[in-house]
Amino acid sequence: MKRHSLTALALTVSWAATLAALAVFPERVPAHWNAAGEVDRWGSKFEILILPAVQLLVAGGLALWPRFDPSRRGPWRAWPLLVAATAWVLTLVQLGVLYLTWTTLQGVPSQAEGGLRALLVVLGLTFALIGNYLPKAPQNWVFGVRTPWTLSSPRAWQATNRVGGWIFIGLGLAVVAAAWWWPPEWVLWGMMAALLLATGYLVVLSYTVWKREGARS
Repeated sequence: MKRHSLTALALTVSWAATLAALAVFPERVPAHWNAAGEVDRWGSKFEILILPAVQLLVAGGLALWPRFDPSRRGPWRAWPLLVAATAWVLTLVQLGVLYLTWTTLQGVPSQAEGGLRALLVVLGLTFALIGNYLPKAPQNWVFGVRTPWTLSSPRAWQATNRVGGWIFIGLGLAVVAAAWWWPPEWVLWGMMAALLLATGYLVVLSYTVWKREGARS
């Protein structure tokens, strides 16, 4: 239980904040925003329970995964840190969504925009956390840069996830910085473009390392 105490704390914070919001939010709340930060769908306030429920399932699944992973490759000692990091990332996202919902309900556009910027900061921190853990993750089928080549070659896994870690940290810090200066829709489009480019590069890198390793053997 101690191994997952940080995960339990993240779940507690997420659910406590969500239940507190349920007590004060009106029956209908903003349920979706477009890239410009404008509400394009309203829904029941109980929709804010969706992310904490998903968080509970994801954290529980990750906590149990080492027992069932057929590959069983690499050290799993740091796995509880991945579970905790994932849980806290989703907690931060949920807090950001709750804040964005609250600011939108205030009816002041500048506050709603501030909520969207805060959510972008949370997304940037999420990328940075993912990048910090990528080089530490063992070969597995649920987390990391998973391609046919990284899953078949420990060297390709290590090299690709190490580079991927730096890319995600850089992208996360860039999103955090840009969230305060650029229009939110610019940041969103730029982030998606960067993710596509990074994904393509990492796939090519994993193949290149795997091929070089095969040529040596």
